[in-house]
Amino acid sequence: MNTQLETLDLQTGTLRDSLSDLGQLAQSFGTRMVTAFATAATQGRKLSDVLRGLALSLAQTALTQGLKPLGNLLGGMLSQVVSGGRVTAFADGGIVNAPTLFPLRGGTGLMGEAGAEAVMPLARGPDGKLGVRGGGATQVTVNIQTQDAQSFARAQSQVAALMARAVARGQRNL
Repeated sequence: MNTQLETLDLQTGTLRDSLSDLGQLAQSFGTRMVTAFATAATQGRKLSDVLRGLALSLAQTALTQGLKPLGNLLGGMLSQVVSGGRVTAFADGGIVNAPTLFPLRGGTGLMGEAGAEAVMPLARGPDGKLGVRGGGATQVTVNIQTQDAQSFARAQSQVAALMARAVARGQRNL
């Protein structure tokens, strides 16, 4: 219930701000018209020149007001990226706990909108595929079957060499 009331208060405030902006635009329009016609009358300018100047002035005002949401969006994105005067880097990974906008090719992405989300660095494996970089210890189980203990003793150096090569390959791929 509180969330609905907060949303309604936010919408009411937004509507009030929009109506205030509209009232200021209307007053500005009236002031510009009066000034344009007074200038034409006192300076003897052509009515077509006065109307052209008025149209350009109104077009500039409309464009400024139309681009205002874009400016607010870009400002909001920048304030989310830069927090406390510093940029937060996620090259080693991290957690995003709040809704955060980020640039995407051809648009804008949103992460953290439904709670915490992870940012994970990617790495290419030995096969060239891109994936999440693994971390921590890896457990390897080796099963060796022999006919008897003497055959295992004879093959022990070969098994040790195979294990050493496998471990070396694993370390290269980290």
